[in-house]
Amino acid sequence: MVEKPLISTFVSPLLLLLLAVGGVAAAELEPVPAANLEAATAAEKDAPADEPAGTAAGQEEQGDAVAPVPADQPPAGGEALPYPAVQGPEVQPHVIEGGPLPEDERQVEVLERKGGALGYNFVFGEGERARALEYGFLKSSRSGGLFYRHMEKDTNLELEGFYLNENDYHGDLLMDYRGDYRLHLRTESLYHNMDRELLFTPSFQAGRNDGPTPATYSAVQDPVRDYGVSVVQDRADFRYRLHNFPLHVNLGYWRYVKEGTIQQRFADTAFEGTTNTLYAQPRSVDHQIQEGRVGLDSHLGPVDLVYDFKVRYFEDRLSTPVASYEPRNAIDSTPDFLGGLRQHNENPDSSFFSHTIKLHSSLAGGLVGSGSYSFEQRENLTELSDTTGVRRMKVYLQNAAGDLVYTPCRTYTFALKYRRQEIDHGNRGPLTNNSYVDPVLAKPAVETTRDLVTGTVSYRPSLKLALVGEYRGDFQRRSEVSPVPSSTTWALPDSTATHTGSLSVYYRPVKGLRSSVHYSYATTDNPSYGASFQNRQEAKVLLTYALNNRWGLTSHAVLRRDENKDIDKFLINYPFQPLSYSLAPLTSRSGNSENANIGVWWVPIPKLTVGANYSYLHQEVEQGILFTGVFNGSEAASQFSSRSHVYGVNASYTLGEKCDLAVTAQQIRSAAAFTPSDTTFTVIPGSTTGIKAITEQDTVISSLSARGEYRFSSVLSTTLEYTLNDYNELKSAYKSYSGTVHAIVAGLAAKW
Repeated sequence: MVEKPLISTFVSPLLLLLLAVGGVAAAELEPVPAANLEAATAAEKDAPADEPAGTAAGQEEQGDAVAPVPADQPPAGGEALPYPAVQGPEVQPHVIEGGPLPEDERQVEVLERKGGALGYNFVFGEGERARALEYGFLKSSRSGGLFYRHMEKDTNLELEGFYLNENDYHGDLLMDYRGDYRLHLRTESLYHNMDRELLFTPSFQAGRNDGPTPATYSAVQDPVRDYGVSVVQDRADFRYRLHNFPLHVNLGYWRYVKEGTIQQRFADTAFEGTTNTLYAQPRSVDHQIQEGRVGLDSHLGPVDLVYDFKVRYFEDRLSTPVASYEPRNAIDSTPDFLGGLRQHNENPDSSFFSHTIKLHSSLAGGLVGSGSYSFEQRENLTELSDTTGVRRMKVYLQNAAGDLVYTPCRTYTFALKYRRQEIDHGNRGPLTNNSYVDPVLAKPAVETTRDLVTGTVSYRPSLKLALVGEYRGDFQRRSEVSPVPSSTTWALPDSTATHTGSLSVYYRPVKGLRSSVHYSYATTDNPSYGASFQNRQEAKVLLTYALNNRWGLTSHAVLRRDENKDIDKFLINYPFQPLSYSLAPLTSRSGNSENANIGVWWVPIPKLTVGANYSYLHQEVEQGILFTGVFNGSEAASQFSSRSHVYGVNASYTLGEKCDLAVTAQQIRSAAAFTPSDTTFTVIPGSTTGIKAITEQDTVISSLSARGEYRFSSVLSTTLEYTLNDYNELKSAYKSYSGTVHAIVAGLAAKW
């Protein structure tokens, strides 16, 4: 990649921020108009008591009425009064000595801070650096930042920004005038390094579904290169408040842009035909999302009203990839897929808009009610040339909610919440694709209705103890479904109900100690998918303790158990034409996870703080898997497990009044494997031998960060920061993914 010149990589992103600061500073140097009544009033208040007649003290003795002075007649001192010409007497407000001044006459000290920094970011490393540094641009670059804060009685201005490189920066501007006008502008960018997966090699031969002759399976690997995308978000929000009426007008704009290059993996394989190929190719990315928002909120006596309108548009600004595909037969050897040049992996354009209305009563008091309704429409704007029936297809969503909270006394609180969502598909015609002999592909879309009811009771017998009990009911209904899949229906239950009960206890027995325990149990009558749970138990424990700001401890643990004994699997009936299915014997699935963390910090001597933490994460799933076909005799019990240990230490030390030092180190050791039971299949010959060896991973991720700051004076300081990120795959099959990245950031900062 060619490095951009200084004007584009450093000066240009900061130019807008510098101009804004310069404009504010220039405005401060402008002369105050002579007709500034507020400055004149301040001058009168500061006048000494022994000034002659005509001063503030003399006018107080003459009364509230002040005789006008002709505009062309200066006073005895020869200087023009800082008053505009008037035609009649001006009445001065009566101010009680020692009492508060009117709001317009109050004097507020102006607070102002500004500063900036310049530096350089050195980045170097070896191996697969994208794995070692997932988020961060892997090129050295100039860096810098600035901030400006100006606060006075009516106007607040905050401006700050930092530039690390052309793909990693942020800027923020906040302006507020008396709370009536508020403007917030923000831009930020982040770079995400993407993986380059290695495909299998060499080619091999295996069976095919449409005949006894073996088929060849090959992979086409992309050339070595770096992949990554930059993500930029721009946001503008403006709020206007009517000064004498409780009404806000809210305007918003959001823009999301993703640009870069990724590895696109796709397959021309169907287990029918003599040639099957898996491809990996570079693909450019240029996505944009734009969103506009208009809203109103107002206090209307007993209720508050909120209205929000939102419109969003997604656009893929590049064409859809095209590749040449082989013709394919159906499973009974009859022609099915025509092949040829075909589009693939489209990111379809789409549009979205929504209307939302919310109402709620006063948030103070024993009874609080609220409700909302929203209507949303999503439209598919695909540009596929070989598919019809999708473009302009719309999905309608309606969401309604109602909440009621009652607090009769300090001890009890009762809450009832209701949510409802309806998903409908409109103007959907027949879905066809001319790549197939039979072009009709569509099944009717599933339409759903979901109701969620939650009831909560909170009991607080003392300031140290609180108990919260909750029931949640989740009820879902679907259309166009059936017990087994067919050409016109989907294999999903027509209704699913999930009931969850939970109890939480919060306890603070002594000063500095806080603890909480949470337990929940959930049951589902008709799990929607094979990975859904039928019964779930979950427990959470949290404990924190701090003693006199000298040491402290934080720990938590989460345990979860999922079980589903009635998983549906579907077998293909013979003969295969027409295609039909039947239910296989029910199988089971169980899942366990345990996550725990403990962290301690200690201040052994003044100005030195050290800390350490340890985390443990474990997940395990067991269920039967179909391996060699969709029929009886091709299943084997399998287990997937992953386990991670995270170790971390940190220390910070203040070396006198001019120097701060900090260091942080962390290591993650993780292992995962997919382990089927040793099984040999006879209907279609095969075995599970070797699957664990090719899926097993053992990874060590280490990071180190050290930072130092030295202050030459209250205005000038310098910083130096070093970071190390190392990604190490211990298994030989994945050793090529290991990599290391070093980064050094040196900077000089000033503030005044």
